[in-house]
Amino acid sequence: MKETIFREYDIRGIVGSELLIENAYELGRAIALYLTQLNCSVKKIAVGMDVREHSPEIKEEICRSLIDSGLDVIFIGVCTSPMMYFATYTMAVDGGIMVTASHNPKEYNGLKISLGTTSLWGRQIKEIAKLYIENQHRIAESPGHYSEHFIKDEYIAWHVEKFSHLKGMDMPAVIDCGNGSAALVIPDIVRAMEWENMHLLCSTVDPTFPNHEADPTVAKNMEDVKHTVQTTNAIVGVGFDGDADRMGAMTKEGNLVAGDKLIALFAEPMIKQHPGMTVVYNVVCSGGLTELLESWGAQTVITPVGHSIIEESMHKHHALLGGETSCHFFFSDRHFGYDDGIYAMFRLFELLVQSKKSLSELLKVFPRKVTSPEFRIPCDESNKYAMVQEMKGLFYQKKDVKILAIDGVRVATDYGWGIIRASNTQPVLSIRFEANNERDLQRIKEEFISVLSRYFSEAYLREQLQIIHEENA
Repeated sequence: MKETIFREYDIRGIVGSELLIENAYELGRAIALYLTQLNCSVKKIAVGMDVREHSPEIKEEICRSLIDSGLDVIFIGVCTSPMMYFATYTMAVDGGIMVTASHNPKEYNGLKISLGTTSLWGRQIKEIAKLYIENQHRIAESPGHYSEHFIKDEYIAWHVEKFSHLKGMDMPAVIDCGNGSAALVIPDIVRAMEWENMHLLCSTVDPTFPNHEADPTVAKNMEDVKHTVQTTNAIVGVGFDGDADRMGAMTKEGNLVAGDKLIALFAEPMIKQHPGMTVVYNVVCSGGLTELLESWGAQTVITPVGHSIIEESMHKHHALLGGETSCHFFFSDRHFGYDDGIYAMFRLFELLVQSKKSLSELLKVFPRKVTSPEFRIPCDESNKYAMVQEMKGLFYQKKDVKILAIDGVRVATDYGWGIIRASNTQPVLSIRFEANNERDLQRIKEEFISVLSRYFSEAYLREQLQIIHEENA
């Protein structure tokens, strides 16, 4: 196993070169030891897996390692990551392990780990890495037991009950399951909810992801949704990533909606019901989101990027809503508080039905900004954090800027802002710009090119940072 698989929020890598199935057993032994070090009463672990080709083999090795470490395993079936989280809240288990690589391409796989209902991340993942490298494991007096309890039906029934007011909804919509884990449950949900006007795309499981990668925040992956929503009676389109913890949305006009704008739409009716409520979101989100939420009287908390960080911050600040531009959405209002793309879809449909407005009409509330997409520049995995740290020092030398350095470096000026940070899930640098007009957006871009050109050729940067902006109507 390469050490690079031990990432900020999970364990993830290319199977065969970075993440080795033949070493998954030893990795599972290290995880079992760490969980019992954190809580000596840990005994029973829920294990789920996504639809990737190598997930069954990894699942077998992880289950075997947990059992040999004296822990009981309940296999909850092939499922979405949120279904594993659901199990930690609704079943008598002490934690959960999900075999998945989320939205990464088909050659990747990995593990998401929870102790109780709390996801492990950051330093905790590094501690697991240390135990694995040192080949440490738990010596058990007797092996644990294996059982199966497939949670799919309970998960679907919970949503059908919570959204019974949407049963029989005649709103036409497009749902793209991406041939991923969402395809396991969305067709059954549509039948159970008696939604007769749904256009389902990629609704069969296929671990080769033959139609497109399962990442609904990338425009090319939503082309089928765009075509269908524009050529049918559908008024909105949604798509899911590989493990269905994220939901992307598209307007009737075929415009992909950024996650920060959806946070605002989710927040507005909630703030009316819970005045002064707290909303948590990450440092990449638009300044327009802060302006809007504060004008509505909400309390705002800005965090580094990362679903585990959002979830932890929500607990700390008793927030009812959290989210990211990457379309992770967290509701503590009428939900458990973890990110679930399918639950977010229900909340979006509910919002459209109750408001009697289109998604485009609802988006008009968002302040006018000119915002670039998220640019992702390939960068060596072992060097990306050091590179960002050096750039941070260069930006600190500039005058008339405000620096927010909780995750990478966000540089704010009188005319806009830009951010550069090392991705925690891929070997890339993530960059985004925002300003009040296109001229100022270009100024911000040039400021960043002047710093980045120390590491990349200017021609390459201009090609990679070609600005395709989105502007609110």
